[in-house]
Amino acid sequence: RVMDAMERVHQCATVQLDFQLPIRFNLRYKTANTAGAAGEEAGENFERPVIIHRAMLGSVERMTAILIEHFAGKWPFWLSPRQVMVVPTKDPVNGYAHEVAASIHAAGFFVDVDDTS
Repeated sequence: RVMDAMERVHQCATVQLDFQLPIRFNLRYKTANTAGAAGEEAGENFERPVIIHRAMLGSVERMTAILIEHFAGKWPFWLSPRQVMVVPTKDPVNGYAHEVAASIHAAGFFVDVDDTS
């Protein structure tokens, strides 16, 4: 069950049958053709498959919207596009703030510097 911030239940996971993509990609598989109808000889026959899609999160747009609403725009650290914000308090330390940001970025984190003062 996936619930949003207002505790409404949303369906995300789906299993779908796709009849169009096999046609679009001209997919076929061989089947045995038994002798019979209208004097056909026994031989090979081709059939069109059906593709089964399993989408565990549903559409990316729907899952993103549910996550944004659930976290009220305050992403958890592991999901945040900006994990660290360095904010220098005075103009003379802006250079050091950028050095700190570079060090944090080198450690594998997403970091920004807000040096607009």
